[in-house]
Amino acid sequence: MSVTSAPTVSVITISFHDLDGLKRTVDSVRAQRYGGRIEHIVIDGGSGDGVVDYRSGCEPALAYWQSEPDGGIYDAMNQGIAHASGDLLCFMNSSDCFSDPDAVAQLAEAIARHGSVRDAWGYGLQHHLGPDGRSLGNLRTPMPFNFHNFLALGMPVTHQGAFFGSSLVSKLGGYDADFGLAADQLFIFRAALLREPITIRSVVCDKDVTGVSAVIPLSEHFRDMRRMCDLHSYYLLGGRRTSLAYMRGWEYMIRAAAGTLRFLRRKVGRDGVIDVARRAQQVDRLADTTAEPSNRDKDAATS
Repeated sequence: MSVTSAPTVSVITISFHDLDGLKRTVDSVRAQRYGGRIEHIVIDGGSGDGVVDYRSGCEPALAYWQSEPDGGIYDAMNQGIAHASGDLLCFMNSSDCFSDPDAVAQLAEAIARHGSVRDAWGYGLQHHLGPDGRSLGNLRTPMPFNFHNFLALGMPVTHQGAFFGSSLVSKLGGYDADFGLAADQLFIFRAALLREPITIRSVVCDKDVTGVSAVIPLSEHFRDMRRMCDLHSYYLLGGRRTSLAYMRGWEYMIRAAAGTLRFLRRKVGRDGVIDVARRAQQVDRLADTTAEPSNRDKDAATS
């Protein structure tokens, strides 16, 4: 992508009493190898002199910066939107980082191949890091996007791994600060209702899982999915009662599986669970290579 054709990318970072995390995020943005312009906007909630001193010493200077009280996470993100002038917007909050120096270029180029970037949006995979920096694996996210996996299976699409066209963001009107911690998923849902996202099957960001919105209980997450459906009268199976009952069924199965996983972790540890999963995959592969197809399978293959 040439310098003249590369869209301007606005990276919006919100922060509050997290100077070390803010530094990591800023360094990640500045390490990007991108042919276009990146404007970095930092909205700090009034963290004190340490952040002010850090900002004063930033060279080159940030495109926009402020440090003052705000109305919370999504109010701060909306303030960032108000100061953004880019063709594409990305929300990379304090302590979250791009996965590698080519992440911005990779996402921007993938979106640009599908027409006007201002009207489009898309996302890649996200890698999770624990409080000690240990890898927790990649987040399961719908690839390609579909409403069933997003709503019924509760597979989130996080803002850290997504880029949004500026015209699309204008149509969405920003984040609903009154919706609660799942306002980012509501934003994603509304974007998907307007336009199907472009997806790329590669990791584009490293997400710190110690943030407030990263520890929402599963029951609350699925409740928020149902609230979104009611808010926009969107129901997977057509009717409200049947659709919400169907979603609850999936919720109970997923919560039961999560409970089993927590039990195994207490008994054999995280590495033990991973070893069990690997052994199960090996058995499945062996079964696939040795099992004879059933008569029904043979009939289906020849029909």
